[in-house]
Amino acid sequence: MPRCHMAVTKRDIPEMPKRGFVSLFCTMLLLALAQPAAAEMNDRLSQQRFGAITLGDYQAGNTVRFTLSRVRNDFLLHFAGDAETYVLYADYGSLGGRVLRYDSGAIAIQVAGWGAMTIYPDNQPDGLPATRTGDAAAINLPSVSQGQLIGTADDEASHLAYISGIHVGFTADWSATANDAMLRGLVYDTLGNTARGIARFAADAQTRGAFARRINTVRLQASGKPLIQIIGKTLIVTYNPSQGFMGRASSRAIALALGKIFGMPVSN
Repeated sequence: MPRCHMAVTKRDIPEMPKRGFVSLFCTMLLLALAQPAAAEMNDRLSQQRFGAITLGDYQAGNTVRFTLSRVRNDFLLHFAGDAETYVLYADYGSLGGRVLRYDSGAIAIQVAGWGAMTIYPDNQPDGLPATRTGDAAAINLPSVSQGQLIGTADDEASHLAYISGIHVGFTADWSATANDAMLRGLVYDTLGNTARGIARFAADAQTRGAFARRINTVRLQASGKPLIQIIGKTLIVTYNPSQGFMGRASSRAIALALGKIFGMPVSN
C-alpha cells in the first residue's frame, strides 16, 4: 500500500512517532481532497432536486386544492376557488430541499430533498402536507373583453366600498387595452391583485382610515417593473407588459408595500 511522505524531523515533532505523523498527514490530505468532490456532488444533487419539484394538481388537508405550474425558472401557484395566481420564486432549503416564496418573501411551499411537499395557506400557518393528484393544465392570463375590463374596474371599486368603506376609483390606459388582448388580460389581473392588496392592507380600522384619508384614485400603468407609489391622492401601481404574470405584483406584495409606505406594517 502506498504511503504519503513528508520530510519531518524529531526536532520538528518531538513527541509524535513518525508512523503516527504519516498516518495523520494522509488522513488530513484525503479529507482535503474529498471536500471539493463532496461540494461538487452536493451542487449536482441540488440541481437535480431543483428540477424535481413536481408540477401538477395537489390536495392538502380536506379543503385545500391547488395547482403548481412553471414559467421558465419561476413557479405559478393557483388555489382552487381563488381568483389570484401567485408567482413563486425558488430558494435553497435545508438538507437539499427547496423553498418556494411569494414575491412578498413569505414562504408558500417547502419541498424536502426527497420530494415531500408542505404548503402554507393563510388559514394554516403551520403548514399542510400536500399530495399530488394528477397533471394540470397550463395557467394563463385571463381572456377578457374591453367592456369586461372596464366593468371590473367599477366592480372592484364597489366591492372595496362595501367591505372596507374605502371609496376609490380605478383607472388605466383604456386606449392601450382596447386592441391588445394580452395587455387586457394583464391589466385585468393587476386590477384584481391591486384591489385584493388594498383590502388586505385595510383589514382593520386604523389602516382603513389611513388609506381612505390619503387615496381617492388608483391608477394602473405600464412600467419597466412593478412599483407602488403615491402621488398626490393617487396610488400608482405599475406592471411590465412584456413579463406576463412576473410583470405585476401579487396582492400580498401590494399590501406589504402599502404597509411600508404608510408606516403601518401588515402581516406577510
